[in-house]
Amino acid sequence: MDFSNCKILIVGDVMLDKYYFGKVERISPEAPVPIVNIVTEESRLGGASNVANNISSLGGQATLCGAVGYDFFGKEIERMAHRKGIRTEFIKTEQPTITKARVIGGRQQIVRLDYEQRLEVPEKTKEDFKVHLEELIRENPTLVISDYGKGMISDEICTFLISIAKQHGTRVIVDPKGQNWAKYAGADLITPNVKELGDIIGHPISNEDTGIEASAKEIIRKYGLKALLVTRSEKGMSLISGQETVHIPTHSQEVFDVSGAGDTVVAALALALTAGKDIKESIRIANIAAGIVVQKIGTATLTAEELRKAM
Repeated sequence: MDFSNCKILIVGDVMLDKYYFGKVERISPEAPVPIVNIVTEESRLGGASNVANNISSLGGQATLCGAVGYDFFGKEIERMAHRKGIRTEFIKTEQPTITKARVIGGRQQIVRLDYEQRLEVPEKTKEDFKVHLEELIRENPTLVISDYGKGMISDEICTFLISIAKQHGTRVIVDPKGQNWAKYAGADLITPNVKELGDIIGHPISNEDTGIEASAKEIIRKYGLKALLVTRSEKGMSLISGQETVHIPTHSQEVFDVSGAGDTVVAALALALTAGKDIKESIRIANIAAGIVVQKIGTATLTAEELRKAM
C-alpha cells in the first residue's frame, strides 16, 4: 500500500466546498425557515481538487490542473492544495472560483449556495495551457480527467488530453459528466454512477446486475471504450469490459454522506493501477476506500493508514 512513487495528473473542474455547521433551535419569525446558529465553518477541496486531495492523503504525488478566479476562494484553494503537498497548475480567469457553500443544521443539510459561471477561456490562454498540459502528461504515467460539467473539460480539451496521453503511453481514467461521451473515446476506464449511465443511455436504469451490464456493454460498443466501472451506491461496483464483468459488493456498513465518494473511488483506483496492481485488485482497493469516506460527513478523504486497517 505504498503509493509514494505514484505520480498522477488530474485535469478538471476545480471547486471549493464550504461548510457552515450549526444548531437549529427555532424557526425564523420572518419566514417559515429554520434559523441555523453557526458554530464552526470549514473549507474543503472539492471537484477535481478533491480527487487530488484524496491522492495526496493516500501518499501519492498529485498535480492538479484547472481554472480558478482572481478571488479569495481561488487563493484559498491554492493555499489548501499546497499545504496538502499538491502541485497546482491553474489558469486564472475573470469568472469566480466555483464554490459550493453548504449550511448544516445538526446532521441535516439545510441549504446549498453555489457561486459559479460557465468557464470561458481566451483562445491564446487555452493554446498555451495545452502546450503545458502535454509537458505534464509526459511526466505522469496516469491522467485523471475529472469532469463536473462546469466547462474545463470541453470537447476540445478532452480529446486533446486523451490523444496526447495515448501518444505518451499514459493511462487515462475519466470521471464523466453529461451526455456527450464521444469526447471520452480512447480512455482506458470511465467511472460513471448508475444515474450517469442512465443519462448517457437515454433512460433510467434499475440498479440491478443485468441492467447495468447490458447498458454498459451498449455504451462500450457505441463509443469504442475499453471498460466501465459503474459505482452503484449501496450495491458496490461493477466492472464491465469486452472481456469480462465483475460485480463487487459494497464495503461500507453505514452511509452518512456520499458527497465526493466518486472522487475517492477515482483517486484510489488511479493510485492502485499506477502502483502496478491488476484491475480487480485496484477496484477492490477503491471499493474499500469509498466505504470509508461515505461514513464521514461532507467531502472527505481517507489516509493510507485507514485504508490499510480496513483491508
